[in-house]
Amino acid sequence: MKKWTKYFIYVSVAFLIFALWKADYLVVPKISNYFFLVASLIFLMAGYFTKSFVWVQSLKYNNLPITCKSGVISVGLSELGKYIPGKLWIIMGRAGYVSEEYGYRLKDSSYISFYTQILTIWTGLLIGAIGFLFIPIPKKWAVIFIAGFLFLSFVLFIPILQKLFLQIIDKIVKKKVELPVIRFNELIRLIPYFFFDWLVRITGFALLLAALSPEFFKFVFLPAYPLSITLGIMAVVAPGGLGVREGVLFFWLHTGGLTVETATTISLTTRLWMLFGEIFIFVLALALKSFTVQNEHEKN
Repeated sequence: MKKWTKYFIYVSVAFLIFALWKADYLVVPKISNYFFLVASLIFLMAGYFTKSFVWVQSLKYNNLPITCKSGVISVGLSELGKYIPGKLWIIMGRAGYVSEEYGYRLKDSSYISFYTQILTIWTGLLIGAIGFLFIPIPKKWAVIFIAGFLFLSFVLFIPILQKLFLQIIDKIVKKKVELPVIRFNELIRLIPYFFFDWLVRITGFALLLAALSPEFFKFVFLPAYPLSITLGIMAVVAPGGLGVREGVLFFWLHTGGLTVETATTISLTTRLWMLFGEIFIFVLALALKSFTVQNEHEKN
């Protein structure tokens, strides 16, 4: 294992332990249906494979091909990096691994990692916005959300507007900033992968709700999941979106008709459920990495 990857893993685990200790998320939920719980865990784990596949496809379309195994390893090793304050690490983690293993420029792999993250946020917000048709939210929130989503869309997909935006940013920070311009043909080819990834992950969340209680298995609650994920990613200060995701889920579930106690329990349970998935893909990535290194040593 190369030094960069090794140090990243050590730092990620340390921040994960600290973040969980500080947040006090050790809550044991009451399970109503264990069949649905197992099914939810299967979809949760499958979601990390679809996430890895999306990453592989994004690299492929930008002429930086890697294997599916490398995609799983790079995503898995960087997954706990989200608990390091600031979201740079989860972007640089998978980009750094790809750069090390394939000799690609870190600048290029980091750019595509950011590009992938932006599309994940954009598609997640788009899916989550469907819930606004069913959950009453303050008009100010709706205006801010719509304005922010449209602004992100214009900046990402219209080169002229992005150039103008970057010129303003350059003058403010006095440093050249680059953002990915997503061409329409690339969007058409890649967007189905992102939507399929969200479909798998949302299905896992729906099954988790059913596992807790059949009455929680409602369509109106499902948009809360992609919204909580994307807003958690956008919360740069909070490690892993700790507190942000739970807050979004709580608001949505409570506004949707659940009691304060029930909404709180579900939001905290969802965090523990997601943590299981993060540890799963992290351990799997370590195992695949160790197996790959061992095979290379045997060949040599």
